Amino acid sequence: MDNQGKPMYEFGPFRLDPAKRLLWRDSEPVPLQLKAFETLLVLVRNSQQVVLKDELMKEIWPNTFVEESNLSQNIFLLRKALGITADRSYIATVPGRGYRFTEKVRIVPNIDRDTEDGLVVESHSRTRMVIQVDRSPEVVAATTTKLATAQQAQVRIVVGVAIVLLAAAAIALRPTVAPPKVVRIRQITHLGNLVHNTRLVTDGPRIYFRAWEGKNRVIRYVSPDGGDVLPVEKVFPDIEIDDIAPNGSEFLALNLGDLHPVPNLDDPYPSVWRVPAPWGSPRPVGDLRARDVGWSPDGSTLAYALGSSLYLSSPDGSNPRKFADLPTEPFHIIWSPDGARVRFCVTDPQSTGFEIWQADLATHSVRPLFPDSPRAARAIPGGWSPDGRYFFYTSIEDGIRNVWAVREKNEVVRRTSSRPTQLTAGPLTFYMPLPGKDGKSIFAVGEQLHGQLVRYDSIAKQFVPYAQGISADHVTFSRDGQWMAYVEFPEGILVRSRADGSERQQLTFPPMRAFSPQWSPDGTEIAFQALEKSGAHNRIYVISSKGGVAAEATPGRDDQQTYPSWTSDGGSILFSSGADASSKPALYNVDRSSKLVSMLAGTSGLYLAQISPDGRSIVAVEDGPQRLVLYDIASHSVRLLAEQGDYPRWSNDGAYIYFSTPYFTPRGKMGGVYRWNVSTGATEMVTKYPEFLLTGEWGVCYGFTPEGDTLLVRDVSTRDLYALELNLP
Repeated sequence: MDNQGKPMYEFGPFRLDPAKRLLWRDSEPVPLQLKAFETLLVLVRNSQQVVLKDELMKEIWPNTFVEESNLSQNIFLLRKALGITADRSYIATVPGRGYRFTEKVRIVPNIDRDTEDGLVVESHSRTRMVIQVDRSPEVVAATTTKLATAQQAQVRIVVGVAIVLLAAAAIALRPTVAPPKVVRIRQITHLGNLVHNTRLVTDGPRIYFRAWEGKNRVIRYVSPDGGDVLPVEKVFPDIEIDDIAPNGSEFLALNLGDLHPVPNLDDPYPSVWRVPAPWGSPRPVGDLRARDVGWSPDGSTLAYALGSSLYLSSPDGSNPRKFADLPTEPFHIIWSPDGARVRFCVTDPQSTGFEIWQADLATHSVRPLFPDSPRAARAIPGGWSPDGRYFFYTSIEDGIRNVWAVREKNEVVRRTSSRPTQLTAGPLTFYMPLPGKDGKSIFAVGEQLHGQLVRYDSIAKQFVPYAQGISADHVTFSRDGQWMAYVEFPEGILVRSRADGSERQQLTFPPMRAFSPQWSPDGTEIAFQALEKSGAHNRIYVISSKGGVAAEATPGRDDQQTYPSWTSDGGSILFSSGADASSKPALYNVDRSSKLVSMLAGTSGLYLAQISPDGRSIVAVEDGPQRLVLYDIASHSVRLLAEQGDYPRWSNDGAYIYFSTPYFTPRGKMGGVYRWNVSTGATEMVTKYPEFLLTGEWGVCYGFTPEGDTLLVRDVSTRDLYALELNLP
């Protein structure tokens, strides 16, 4: 074929030949599947530009419906074929949009590789040549022998080709392994009060878990077949069981009440202990302190998280050594059955999401396990089947956390797929699946979220349902007290209604999730914080209180924005903002008319801010220590009000600042809602947190009725242990 005139593409050490469908690395061909080659060709032709996923799929599979995972598989194959070096990544993922080819591409003429050396032999001779053949007996015999040998060689070649073709046909026609599936879901406990993100561990005959007893967490165990739930003696008041020894004889536990600083790290860390199972006298693991710890399958090594690094040590805490530095602190550490890999979660510093990473001990390397999966899915590792064939994890989609399985061992006689398979699809949310010892089941806490809006009756001195006990969070009222805005829990939908819950009108719709609504002073609009879709940045929106389309308060910006606050004249909105989830926030003001955004000087590190009714002061929370402070707008000075505070707000007359203590902290449930007197500087408790559990969209928020009674959201969710019986082909 004459390919001259058809361009080729060069980048780095590679040359891409569209005519021959070939990719060359230097002078060696790089094998690629056809669809992977076509994917690369589209990206290369659009070098340095973002190619949307939909455009890529239409280009590669025209007039054909395929799942997006096929495109992800092509990208995976290309990255593997191209390789990733310290200075080259070739294909970059643009979250939520598509992919971009990062290398500069050179277009060169296509010269056939058979003529690259410039030697072309042409013959135009018309000479007639006559050859005289020697037919002597010796020559004939020799010729016959050569012919027989040649024929035998041809037969061997034909047989060899036939064997290769038969083998290829056998491989191509081999049956495909069916995907794994759940054949039965069986409820094991009927308590309803398990801790939703409890770390499950098992020694085979017992499954250990955490449950709520009032506001305290206790340890329990139950048989995989169900039956009585029995207590485990707590050797520490606040203990976290992270793992169990391979022989089931002792736990690896954290003493959360023993927090001490670690050199070169800002936060204090708990001590690590070995505790006999199911109970007994504990002994420390040397001087080891960690946020998370896991035991290797042979019991010879511990993997643990300290700061943003993964460490290894001996079981007694000796010989500690850093294995790898990571973007953020790893958590939920799990070993593979062969002890060759460790998997764990790492928070994405650019967002509030996280993903599963893998550490390979043989190659001393770490990498994301699913590099193309969205961080917003917040995947959590569960573990492997005992034979190592399947890996289980959970991830979030549409607000529901489901269980997934990935096959990790191939077969010769059957085709296998490494694509993740979804095992559950709601309505229960499942956390941290634990593979059973029998290889036929996994165990997980199943949760159905629901809240009940309650009001503290100061006369009866008890909490009672409010507005028919609707499942509502972030409740706020219009200035005249006639209307209520709230966020439905757990759906994250913004709703407006009468103060008694009647005349309900839905203002936002999925996939948008709303938080922190605030009424405008004239009651015609509601400002709120929202995620437009999974993986997006939090932004401030404004919507008519009668309904309509929500509009961005600061169009054109791409920062993380939280907690809006109206000025008393309704002309501006205060909010906190940072470039992403990992950057330090600051306070900003947007003018409603001009849309101009300005930063308030001296507010770096402040968020959750609310402006006073007179417009002279701002109450805010310091990022990190979460201290409550008062910012003076004129002098740009900051004054400390409380060592810890959450969800601050002003009274309507500006005489008080209300705030709560963070609920989900070791001692947070002992706190409550407080107020700080602006004139005297005195702090007093308004409402103590109740003995029952509280919940909410984003921690525990509070509100006040028009009459001044405290509003909280009671946790009436159900959480129990379930067995998912599986068919694992």
